[in-house]
Amino acid sequence: MGRLNQSFGIGIIELNSNPYQSKILFPAVYRDLDFKTIDKLCKMNTAFNQFIEQTEKLMTASEKYVSGAEKELDEFCDHYFANDTEVDAYCKEKHLPINAE
Repeated sequence: MGRLNQSFGIGIIELNSNPYQSKILFPAVYRDLDFKTIDKLCKMNTAFNQFIEQTEKLMTASEKYVSGAEKELDEFCDHYFANDTEVDAYCKEKHLPINAE
């Protein structure tokens, strides 16, 4: 993880079932895109290639197609929690302890 941070500026977050106890292990660092590496990763990983295609579609979409491109990207990406209530419900459903401070 440290190497990814050093080489590519990738940030690493340690997630906890209670999001307030999560912490940043390695902060992200802005770097210009390395298109050679992106191209290589696209050839090695079809899911990453699809993510890049979806992102490009969203970034280049004309105004009337933006919402459709956003919807496609949202459907492709992992689900995320919109608020604390969703986090609490998920933890309860999965029997994950929530440490209240």
